[in-house]
Amino acid sequence: MKICIASHVALDEIIDLRGEKTESLGGPVCYGSLLAKTFNFNTFAATKVGNDMAGKLQLLRDCNIFLTENQIDKSNPTTKFRLILNKDSGRQLYLLSSCSEIKLNDFVDSDALLLSPIFEEISQDTLRKVVGNYGDRFIMIDPQGFLRYENSEGLILNRKRINLDLKGVTAIKADPEELSALTGGTTSIEGMIKLRDKFNLEFVISTGSNSIIFLHKNIVYTIKFKKIDSPDHTGLGDILATGFTCAYLKERDPLWAICFGAGSVISSLESKKKGVQKVPERMNLIERFASYFYNTVNFKVVD
Repeated sequence: MKICIASHVALDEIIDLRGEKTESLGGPVCYGSLLAKTFNFNTFAATKVGNDMAGKLQLLRDCNIFLTENQIDKSNPTTKFRLILNKDSGRQLYLLSSCSEIKLNDFVDSDALLLSPIFEEISQDTLRKVVGNYGDRFIMIDPQGFLRYENSEGLILNRKRINLDLKGVTAIKADPEELSALTGGTTSIEGMIKLRDKFNLEFVISTGSNSIIFLHKNIVYTIKFKKIDSPDHTGLGDILATGFTCAYLKERDPLWAICFGAGSVISSLESKKKGVQKVPERMNLIERFASYFYNTVNFKVVD
């Protein structure tokens, strides 16, 4: 099976709680391509990088990303962020540079397409064209990059409201802030239901405090887990979305799929590693956590 993952490759400068700086490849396409490899999926990265990545192509190959010549932007540098981690597992995000836009012709036909822009590289017009061309495929959206904007100091913030057309999309992963922006102020399960009904989404995934909430049809599943002291939470949403997508395509069982997504997240946190190094490489570890969540998941029926 094959999955097409669309986002910019990012060069992340991560500053941890002790002020130590780590440079890492990042972006959903890196986290997702690595995890898809663990699930034995073929991948295609719909992405762009700058000429400044010329000496780092082996690092991309290590992330299961194999670029073509037309994916290297001769005019703009690779997208780069500075991430300053906070004690509450949050972070401040600064944009240092941005690469060129990803267009429809950068995508390829696959069993699933995962669109997860990090900052304006996928326009709403391109999203609609992708749905128009690949609407019979599984399409997962992480809306983070559609919501973000840059203030005068280079700090990346989220818009409070956005009108994003998700018709034809199969699934979405949205945190509480994103849910609020997409629904006009509604969050939690109510916001998930509102989003599902508005766009006829098959799956809606959200996150809470040490929990993952999953809406499928009229059932809400909640997976709870203990807080894990990990040095880096960057990319966990990308790992969740990719783990769910790969597991669902393999088994066509939504509950198992979200448990595998959660298992992928916990495996990453338990590694205590930073950046893409924390993406789990062992399927048996993910399966162990997934089996635990499958037997402990809570669910309730909603209207």
